[in-house]
Amino acid sequence: MKKTVTYADWCNLFERFGNGDDTVLDEMNCGSFDLDAGTAERFHNQAEEAYKTRKKLWLEKFQRSFETQNIKSADHFGMVLLTAKKNLIPLSKLSQAKGLPEDLKTVFKKDLEEFVGEIKKSLNENLPKTGNDKEKMILIINSFRLPENVEANPVQNDSKNIESSPLRRKLSFNHVK
Repeated sequence: MKKTVTYADWCNLFERFGNGDDTVLDEMNCGSFDLDAGTAERFHNQAEEAYKTRKKLWLEKFQRSFETQNIKSADHFGMVLLTAKKNLIPLSKLSQAKGLPEDLKTVFKKDLEEFVGEIKKSLNENLPKTGNDKEKMILIINSFRLPENVEANPVQNDSKNIESSPLRRKLSFNHVK
């Protein structure tokens, strides 16, 4: 993998990330950029624009999930929020990308935490006033948070990781003769 070191390379990665390309996160982790007086502000602006664009895409997808799906139970509501949390992973990974300056990562992380807080507040305010599942939905909303322990680099799918995975299942085929 080519190391990203030039301003132009980073701008390309930021544009691709903003357009929904998660593959650039690996390059961002391997890359580096020495900020100088001429490029520091432009670099930060490009990164922030990509972040904001991607966050806007997430919000549109999140809102569309409520418009297109007929949520009839707290369990279904929980699945929608679980999907939304999963879709936050790329933004969380960006806030931890090793190639980005620490101050920029801190800004992204803080903004994401505030953003998730606003989403939770909005969900709580828009809950139905009555219903059997209201308490369960409140618990589900309160458990909605940024994905934790998101590694900047994805886990490689080798046999050790598969064997140690808590979600690993063994299939057995019993043939009846």
